[in-house]
Amino acid sequence: MRQILHLDLDAFYATVEMLLNPALRGKPLIVAMGDVNTRGVVATCSYEARKFGVHSAMGLREAKRLCPQAMVVPVRHKIYEEHSARVMNLLREMSPLVEQVSIDEAYLEIEAERDGAAVAREIQRRIHDELQLSCTISVASNKLVSKIACNTVKPRGFIVIPNGDEEKFLAPLPVGKMPGAGQVTRAKLKTKWNVETIADLASVPLEALRAEFGKNGVSLRDGARGWDDSPIVTERATKSISQENTFDRDVRTRDVLEKYLDEMSARVARELASEELKARTIVLKLRYEDFTTMTRQVTLRVPTADEATIRKYARELLAQHWDTRRAVRLLGVGAHNLIEIEGTWQLELEM
Repeated sequence: MRQILHLDLDAFYATVEMLLNPALRGKPLIVAMGDVNTRGVVATCSYEARKFGVHSAMGLREAKRLCPQAMVVPVRHKIYEEHSARVMNLLREMSPLVEQVSIDEAYLEIEAERDGAAVAREIQRRIHDELQLSCTISVASNKLVSKIACNTVKPRGFIVIPNGDEEKFLAPLPVGKMPGAGQVTRAKLKTKWNVETIADLASVPLEALRAEFGKNGVSLRDGARGWDDSPIVTERATKSISQENTFDRDVRTRDVLEKYLDEMSARVARELASEELKARTIVLKLRYEDFTTMTRQVTLRVPTADEATIRKYARELLAQHWDTRRAVRLLGVGAHNLIEIEGTWQLELEM
């Protein structure tokens, strides 16, 4: 029996800021890109601020209108990356099978002979006691159920889904909790089959879902039954570097998307520099509200690790390829076709 843990650090950026400045604890806190005068955007916020309706990707002016007493601090990604690395190192002490999926999320697979729930409790305790961070953690037989379960008990939550109870656990949840069931897909499911819960989705004939949604229909049906055999993908040789952000709420505003592109471009540039790499290709990834995903890329004449250059091409790709009639659920920037810096200098001298 597989034992898959999903860990999600609670309000990570805000928690790190409170750790570094205890005076912020227990207060509404907004971590922002930009400021009120430059169309700033909320990167994340504390749970105290969320009670007032503040959420990530919201304009900072609107956030301050909803919660005028909130403290605002700027994003400091380098510091967050340092704290994230400590968490990931701790996880690798507990299992060799760790898949980091973002700066604040990871999956672990625990050997069958170990007590997965006990390991999860120990991880949660150590993250709190040794790193002074808060996390939510779940245990299930696969990645999909573990991820969904984790989202149901945040913040500071803990949940175990017993083997064999996957479909039973999922059944009463809204169908929107299922990956791949975006707004457009949910509307079709509701119109054609009156689907509102994951149990309703599980009852729709497979061939009907396949005919309507193609491969995504099969994935939806499998997920609704609690089936998922996707493996834990551990670190491997760097073939590309990318940053992605899935928004709490779908985004339709160019200013917000460009703010996130700029932040992700900076992170990609830092990672390229840290690994002494340059990229020949810059990639934009967009996922719309119906989970339709597209990637577009540009190949450079001279490979780069320069933040301004990555940002420039990422913005150009967005301007050229974003269908502004459609809301964006996920945004990403990638650097592909990587070469070592030494090889880059040789190439440029020969040109």
